[in-house]
Amino acid sequence: MNPYSKADQLYTYKKPTLARRTEFTKKQRKEIDRIYGETCVVCMNPCVSYHHRKFRSQGGRNNPRNGAPLCEGCHRYVHEHPEAAEDLRQEAIKRFGPYYYFDKYDCWKQGLIDAPDNRKFETFMESEELKASKL
Repeated sequence: MNPYSKADQLYTYKKPTLARRTEFTKKQRKEIDRIYGETCVVCMNPCVSYHHRKFRSQGGRNNPRNGAPLCEGCHRYVHEHPEAAEDLRQEAIKRFGPYYYFDKYDCWKQGLIDAPDNRKFETFMESEELKASKL
């Protein structure tokens, strides 16, 4: 006996591997640059790496809202000082809302959207960003 309904069995989504869901693609890095600029968000030096505000080991995805351009020195500092990492996470929460580090599959799994669809995901994230900006 299958624990999933027939509809669930027929209407499945192929989720990418965890590694693909946590690495920033070239397109996502460009989006991070569009959001924050091409300099380190801490010291304004030219950006050379992209930091996950919510660490990948803690479930952070490759959503550009979860990214931050950091120079190598600041990136190292943030990983060595948990309070600095937490400051970056709190900044993202204030700007984008509490789901800033989710991807479309996380939102679908949590019941925040009814399908892991890019348009539904972006609509949801934009509404969360609007809510966060009003606080």
